[in-house]
Amino acid sequence: MKSVIELKKINKQFKEKQVLTDISLNIGKGECVALLGKNGAGKSTLLNIILGLFYPTTGEIAVNETKQDIGFLSQKTQFPDDVTVQEMLDFVSSFSSNPLDSNEIDTVLGFEKNKYKQLVYTCSGGEQRLFDMCLAIINRPKLLIIDEPTSGMDTSTRQHFWQLVKQLKEAGTTIFFTTHYIEEVDYCADRVILLDEGVIQADNTPYHLRTLNKKKVITIEKEIYQEFEESLSNLIIKNQLSITTKNDVLVIIFKNEQTNEVISELLQTGIPFDNIEITNTSLLETIFQSGIDKERSEVDASTN
Repeated sequence: MKSVIELKKINKQFKEKQVLTDISLNIGKGECVALLGKNGAGKSTLLNIILGLFYPTTGEIAVNETKQDIGFLSQKTQFPDDVTVQEMLDFVSSFSSNPLDSNEIDTVLGFEKNKYKQLVYTCSGGEQRLFDMCLAIINRPKLLIIDEPTSGMDTSTRQHFWQLVKQLKEAGTTIFFTTHYIEEVDYCADRVILLDEGVIQADNTPYHLRTLNKKKVITIEKEIYQEFEESLSNLIIKNQLSITTKNDVLVIIFKNEQTNEVISELLQTGIPFDNIEITNTSLLETIFQSGIDKERSEVDASTN
């Protein structure tokens, strides 16, 4: 498969802050690849390097499409306050030798006819994102790069947006998009690259990403734990399990391969299982949950 994007050992540093570390990846022609990570993971910085808006501190990059064949949907576009939808479409279309025609634009936007006479900045947030998408693909790009596409969209608009992306993928467009919504990788991504604190943690299919570093989580009410504390403490120490406290429950985490042994010993303690919840977690969920917990702790610290 021909590579459209090739990155080799990309590092990016802003003053003393290391944003990206040793990033290497290849995206083949016609692939749809999701770059997944929580806010601040370095996703937008990586896209800006691919687009040539930032230079890497070190490393090599090759994008094997011409600028005329690349479309880009940024996180947010500031539209002029005196330009109508139709005027903006005509302006951007003038830079393409084969722009989308009016019927194709109608399919993308789904706007009423009078909407085209409306000033762009007066459209709703979701309408502006769809309009921005239309501008990004108006030149029929061979490579489409999308940064956090669905912010500001309601559910129906989001579904329409991903249907458009699927159609572009089926037509052979290479697509590279960032998101921090875990569920969005299932719409059309062939691969998911998981970025955490500027480091690629995984590069795999959406299904296999959910199986990486799979762990079991046992949640026990504090009152029940205290009743069986001695035997549970022995079990935790013996098997080197991780335990944390959250509100009125205790959470015990252990590796998937320890399941049979831990559950067997748990049964021997006599603890009632109707007061226990056993669930699965993965590398994906662990990273995102750690980001949520960190944000909550920062908020708590700022309000105390």
